[in-house]
Amino acid sequence: MADTTAYTLISRDGYLLRWAILNARLRAGIDHDWLVVLWINPDEPEALRAEIRAFCKAEGIRVAEFVATREKEHDSRTAWFLHSLYRAWNLGMEASETKWVARMGSDQFFSKGWLANLHRAAEKHGERASYHCWTVESPAAKHSRHDVQDWGTTWQTFNHPAFEQYASDLIYRYQHQVTIPGDECELMFWHPARVFQHRADGSTWLMTKVLWDEFGPMRDTINEEGVTGDVDFLDRMGDAGVPAYLVPISATFHLVAGESRDIQQR
Repeated sequence: MADTTAYTLISRDGYLLRWAILNARLRAGIDHDWLVVLWINPDEPEALRAEIRAFCKAEGIRVAEFVATREKEHDSRTAWFLHSLYRAWNLGMEASETKWVARMGSDQFFSKGWLANLHRAAEKHGERASYHCWTVESPAAKHSRHDVQDWGTTWQTFNHPAFEQYASDLIYRYQHQVTIPGDECELMFWHPARVFQHRADGSTWLMTKVLWDEFGPMRDTINEEGVTGDVDFLDRMGDAGVPAYLVPISATFHLVAGESRDIQQR
């Protein structure tokens, strides 16, 4: 039986989900379980969800569903989106049934052995830490602190060979340095309350369910320090002495807001 669950969220784009899961599954490098969080917007067609359920059933993927609130029930579109987004991320963690959990987006492509290499990092530093993929983002990202490469902004336009060469070079260069402590990596983050920080936060990270039970859930609002739920969650772990490590031998390309791009830009 696998001891790791990889999970992602989706609402309506079954083709994007297929692209994300099939590449991540084939390239994981170790056995693992899959979970899809199905975010149901009441005003969207049921047929889209039926297609997603059918795909997951055919692939042996568990599905956890929730019905989102309507935008009119919130003070702003941002408040509505964050409420549903972090409700979905939290449900994925809560519904995972394994010791380890890897959180991922539905708009990512991964390097060969990405999950095995995250576990290789965990074997070095132990269970009380989070392990983050080296993230490269598409030009759809605005002011990203991650490396930005023009390898496409949709799954249809993704430049697979360019990413493959980049990831292979990373794995070669860091073969003897599988982790970089968060406070030593070159990813600078302007924290509204804590000023400049070096942070390892990647689009996908691996952690234990025990840590989630201790520090979760993620908040679904902007907190008192002006940050979103994932930043707040990792802040709380860091404040408690739980380190975050960047794992350069596990790389991912992030299309950025793949399914929600039209929502976030309205």
